[in-house]
Amino acid sequence: MPRLTPFQNPARKSEVAVDQTEKKRSVKKAAAGKKRRPAPSKWRKPAILSACAAALALGIIAGGYVVWTNGWMHRQVVAINSSITSFSQSMGLAVETVTVSGRRETDRNDLIDALRVDLGDPIFNINVNAARERIESLGWVKTASISRKLPNTIRIDIVEREAVAIWQHDGEFTLIDPDGLPIGTKGLERYSHLKVLVGDGAPTHAVALLRILETEPELMTKVTGAVWVGSRRWNIRLDNGIDIRLPEDDPSNAWTRLAQLERDYSLLGRAIEAIDLRQSDRMIVRMTEEAAELRRAHKDET
Repeated sequence: MPRLTPFQNPARKSEVAVDQTEKKRSVKKAAAGKKRRPAPSKWRKPAILSACAAALALGIIAGGYVVWTNGWMHRQVVAINSSITSFSQSMGLAVETVTVSGRRETDRNDLIDALRVDLGDPIFNINVNAARERIESLGWVKTASISRKLPNTIRIDIVEREAVAIWQHDGEFTLIDPDGLPIGTKGLERYSHLKVLVGDGAPTHAVALLRILETEPELMTKVTGAVWVGSRRWNIRLDNGIDIRLPEDDPSNAWTRLAQLERDYSLLGRAIEAIDLRQSDRMIVRMTEEAAELRRAHKDET
């Protein structure tokens, strides 16, 4: 009869198997009795976060409104600015000198008023961009730049406009630049040598006219002004009162033709009131009333 060890006892082995089966049944029964929890919704967490963020934002806004309405924020800004001012002045960072380059025509007082800086002002309190815009709004100033030179100097560099003509409009005389932009009325007495232009839109075409006139320098010296007619052509006024009617098309050629006639026949020294050059193949001359009467009288005598 074979000898059995405790682990080889059939009865014990059967008991262990029964116990394990019973445990499995108990676990399944307990699991079946419990209700399964529903899975959390996917949108619940983001919704909670969004709600918290909205509440926080409302709180900040409400707090900011309260702070602003009771003047706390303004008082803090004033206090900070005051501290910066005191510190700047104590360190010698205050305006003591203002230097300007490029100024010839711009009025000094106008420039100072536009800068809006007093000696002793903290140098970092100056809004250079705002000051530059104000200075560039002055008629003579084309461009401007402003810089700080520590510890105590403000430097202004300006480029001024060039006056090319005088525009007579609505009874007023205004200097204009090459772009046809108005400069202003100051300094007119120093620019009396410029041509006077008349008519709506004349400033826009001023440079083109001057280029035509410059092709005949000697004849140009006799020109005192011009009238822009019908938004399409020029009438030129000479210093002896003669009007030259230039054509709309190719006015430069007509101007050259007139200069040649003057060189050949001294035409402009005669008793002439107007010369019409609007037709390319002919020239119409209108005499003065006195010259016309003398001519008629001479014909009657003959």
